[in-house]
Amino acid sequence: MIPTKKVAYEEETEANEFAQVDVVLHKTSKSDNAHNQLEKLESSIQDQEEGLERLFRQMIKTRVSFLNILNH
Repeated sequence: MIPTKKVAYEEETEANEFAQVDVVLHKTSKSDNAHNQLEKLESSIQDQEEGLERLFRQMIKTRVSFLNILNH
C-alpha cells in the first residue's frame, strides 16, 4: 500500500498538532514554575518586611529606654 497524499497530509497535520500541544504544555509548565517561584519570592519578601518592622519597633523601644535613663 502506498499512502496517498491525503493520508500523508493528515499524518503530518496530526504530528504538527501534537507538536503544538507539546509546545503549549511546555510553556504552561514553565509559566506555572515561574508563578510558583514568584509566590515564594513574595512570601520571602513579606517575611523580611515583617522582621524589619519588629526590629524597627525594638530599636524605638531601646531609644526610648536610653532617653529615659539619660533624663533621670
